[in-house]
Amino acid sequence: MNAELNATVAKVRAVYGKRLTDSDYAELESRKTVGEAAEYLKKNTYYSDALANVDASSVHRGFLESLLHRAYYDRYEKLCRFQNLNDKPFYNFLLIRSEIRELLKALLFLNNDEKDVYIESMHAHLLRKARFDMIELAKAPGYDALLQVIRHTPYYNVLKGIEPFKDGHIPYTKCEVALRTYYHKWLFDTAEKELSGNAGAALSDQIKIQVDVINLINAYRMKKFFSAGADEIRSKMLPFYGKLSKEKQNLLFETRTPEEFIHMLAGTVYGRRMELTDENMSSEQFEKELIKMRCTAAKRSLTFSDNAAVSIYSYMYLSEVEFSNIISIIESIRYNKSVSYMENLIVKL
Repeated sequence: MNAELNATVAKVRAVYGKRLTDSDYAELESRKTVGEAAEYLKKNTYYSDALANVDASSVHRGFLESLLHRAYYDRYEKLCRFQNLNDKPFYNFLLIRSEIRELLKALLFLNNDEKDVYIESMHAHLLRKARFDMIELAKAPGYDALLQVIRHTPYYNVLKGIEPFKDGHIPYTKCEVALRTYYHKWLFDTAEKELSGNAGAALSDQIKIQVDVINLINAYRMKKFFSAGADEIRSKMLPFYGKLSKEKQNLLFETRTPEEFIHMLAGTVYGRRMELTDENMSSEQFEKELIKMRCTAAKRSLTFSDNAAVSIYSYMYLSEVEFSNIISIIESIRYNKSVSYMENLIVKL
């Protein structure tokens, strides 16, 4: 990488150094109300600026989540702006993924006839950043109207060939796979154009692991909860092969039970990297083990890479896991779950 971008790498590592500690998680887990958790984050962590104007005693869970997500996104923008990297296409990766998530939320609420709920759940800080009008998206009364809102974006061509069912419902899973396929193809193509050598290989490795983890989690869920067969699973996977070849993925999909799935996975490169491959572990534990493995790869890249793109991409994944951890704890507090329940959900960084 260019020597002058070493400052961004150092900046990313410094921000990562402010992450929540094991002690912070223990303190959050001990809180009895959402307000108490918000108060702890406000007074004792690097979320203090984001929560500075919040009355923790009356904060609503949804509003708190929105503020925390904005803090997560603001860190991304600050890191990209630090040395004007936001002018380079690859550094739009989180904006593109955020746009796709908003689209998927809108599609889901349309299917459930809950347009008003989407307005309440949208991330308002994206209103001036997204390449489509999110307010018009929320107003769209149906699929055709939604397509018109995104007509000037790449997502239009991704979705225009997908037709609703006869009853008017939108084939959500088909849309999700199409949009996520577009996103990861864009990631691979843009990374290949903008990076080369060790940096290009490191970034490609991160993306490949991410795609494999998504496919493994979704395949396992389909097998465990829906007893899905290999053909059905294949039809809903992202069409990329990272550390697992097409042949190895097919063997996993063709297993008869979730237990067989884990047993076969244990003999792969991912199984050897996972801390636990107990055939009888819960689905939550299985997903947690894969995410822990993915975090280990991200932390390794963050520690050893001297490339700004690799550093920011790795850090934002770790930051997203931290955000998910906090939301899991807040939800658990809301429903009076035990500390042990929370511990089983979170992935410490």
